[in-house]
Order: sequence, then structure tokens, then C-alpha cells
Amino acid sequence: MRVLAAIPARYGSQRLPGKPLLEINGLPMISHVVRAARQAELVDAVLVATDCKAIAAVARDEGAVAVMTDSAIPSGTDRIEAAIRQCGIRADIVVNVQGDEPMLPPSAISSVARLLLESPSAEMSTLCAPLPLSALCDPSRVKIVCREDFDGQTHAGSTRSLLALYFSRAPIGIDRALLQEVLTSGKNGMDAHATACANEALHTCSLHLGVYGYRRAALDRFVSLPQSRLEQLERLEQLRALEAGMRILVGQVAHAPQNVDTEADLLAVRELVRRRT
Repeated sequence: MRVLAAIPARYGSQRLPGKPLLEINGLPMISHVVRAARQAELVDAVLVATDCKAIAAVARDEGAVAVMTDSAIPSGTDRIEAAIRQCGIRADIVVNVQGDEPMLPPSAISSVARLLLESPSAEMSTLCAPLPLSALCDPSRVKIVCREDFDGQTHAGSTRSLLALYFSRAPIGIDRALLQEVLTSGKNGMDAHATACANEALHTCSLHLGVYGYRRAALDRFVSLPQSRLEQLERLEQLRALEAGMRILVGQVAHAPQNVDTEADLLAVRELVRRRT
């Protein structure tokens, strides 16, 4: 099967305008994302879908196919589908790699593709990581709750997998008393025992990583659906798929990479990259 890594990279951003072109260790952010995608073991080609000629030029310099798309397209997945349709590139599996994930490792991109390669019944795939307590009430950190799935297949030595139940920017899947403790602790914070209990309770709720795999038919189906009410309320495109009954397989990783939503995130990523080099 042919795997395409597709990167939506819109110039406009409410908090960080021109985000894909912001410099990290001497390179635009989009360069880091394209390089990671090209290094992913299972990826056959990389495409960047953008509304900015400067972003497209950088993407081409890094060896990606770059396609100009309408800035009014409502979501990243809609944008990559428009670009794929426009340029005619062939793919059986499309991995949507967010343009603001410069720290996402190539192995994570391959993991998303592998979930679909090994699970014929799943239409989509994504990843999650343990949720730190500090992210529980942070709306920029998307939470996910899952259920175990058993499909009778043996995948990489295991028959167990996870299916997404819901995604939210709000706390979900958390013990009510512990959630109340978190919400009322304020600047003083919780005591050590309460913090330990809360961390233990977080195993039912995970941190979502913004990378998605689609079978080509599932991608076509997704973009044919209207934006759902929950998608619009939460500003999370994956809820469109869930409301339509699409199966989203979820893989687990040990740690979530630092993404870039704010100026503070950008500074943190710059420091992480500086330490690695």
C-alpha cells in the first residue's frame, strides 16, 4: 500500500501569524515537519497543502510536493483532501501531520500508518499519550477517552487495540471528586496526596496527538460530510468523523512531543531543538 504524509500548513493563525515560517534553529517550522515526514519508514511521499507561496517554496526545497489551496477551507483534513484531488497524487493511506508539530518523531508518523495497515476494519487512526495533570484543564491540550476493541485480528503480536470514544478540550473521563479538587485548588495547588490520586485517575483520559491516518475512501467520506455541531463547538475536526460513526483506532506512545500553539510553546521548542544539536 502507498502511504502519503500530507501536511496542512495555513499561513494564518490567531495567536502566531505565519506559524509555519517561524524560525526554529535556523529553519522554518515547516522544514522540520517535512523532514520528519520524509524520514518516516512507511511514508512513500510527502505533500504540503498551503495557502501561502512562501510556505510552498520552502516545502518544495525540502523535497515535498506543494499544492496551493483556498485559505477559506475549514479544516486541515479538508485542506489536504483538496490538495490531493487537485494534484492527483495516489495514496491508499493518508497520514495528516499537523504543520505545527515540529517535534513529532518519524516513528510516530509510521505508527499511525501501521495501525491502518494492520487493522483492516478501522477507517482512521491517531495517537495518544499519558495526560499530565497540568494539561487537564488546558483547552489547548486536547483530551481523548477510548475503549478497548477486539476485532479478531492479530496485530504485531497483540489482539487488543483502542477505539476513540470522544475528544474534548475540556476534562473528560475523570473522577468527579478529583476534578472538583483540581478546579478549586487555585494557585495554592493540591496537596501531595491529592496530586498523586489525581495522577493515578488520569489513566482513563489521555492526551491526544494531532496526527491522523485515513484510508483514502475514509478521507473522501470525511470531506463529504458537513461540519458537525460538536466539531464547531469544540473546534475539533475529528468529532465530525465520530459523529458520523467512523471508527478511529488509537495507538499509544510514551510521551507527547511539544507542539506549537503559543509564543511560549515556540520558545520551548527552540530550546529543545537547541539542546539536541
